[in-house]
Amino acid sequence: MQRIATHLPLKKGILLLLLSLSTLLSSGQHELVDSIKTALKTPEPKFIFGFHNRNTFIQSNRTKLYGIIGGLDFNEKLKLTVGIYGFGRANQSILVNNADFSQDSVYRFINTNNTSLGVEYDYYHHNRLSLSVPIQIGIGKVEYRYTATDKTTEIRTEKYRIVPIEIGTNAYYELIPWVGLKCGVGYRLAVGPKESRRLASPYYNLGLSILVGEIYKDLSAKLKK
Repeated sequence: MQRIATHLPLKKGILLLLLSLSTLLSSGQHELVDSIKTALKTPEPKFIFGFHNRNTFIQSNRTKLYGIIGGLDFNEKLKLTVGIYGFGRANQSILVNNADFSQDSVYRFINTNNTSLGVEYDYYHHNRLSLSVPIQIGIGKVEYRYTATDKTTEIRTEKYRIVPIEIGTNAYYELIPWVGLKCGVGYRLAVGPKESRRLASPYYNLGLSILVGEIYKDLSAKLKK
């Protein structure tokens, strides 16, 4: 019960933040469109590659979602990315006296993976600090696997299509040219059958951001000298 109580205020807080952010961006719609058009005219956008991991929830249980992304950075204003996401390991829980099973107790393992297209717009930049809005839409699958209490005897496996849609806000503070501190919050909406929609939840991230593409670029330039 304690986990559910902490989950609900977090969900409401993130939804309120995203609603306020959407209102702010819509009020400057013409400036936003002009800014994006200008960024897309960048003659040589930077290649970016990195890890995009964050904490999310499955039915109030905190779970880590791991991701690898690659894409283009247009003048540090607009990023277009492709990412692959999934759980490091299946989310595990035990079901007791569930009407869907004849057994008294069964283990349920939930796993998911998807490929997503992303757009991230930097709406504020000052010195080393930048604030941005990331939006992603993807397609993938979610798998529910049920086993006996020995965790090896399989009872049933179910697979469903999932379309995750994410929106949030990120803050990034550059420490050195290719490493910085990054934190963010957002909401992951899961479109699909009922079993897929159970994966809808808020998410948050906090940690180091390492721009692998920038490291490669700097090393390549030094080796050419």
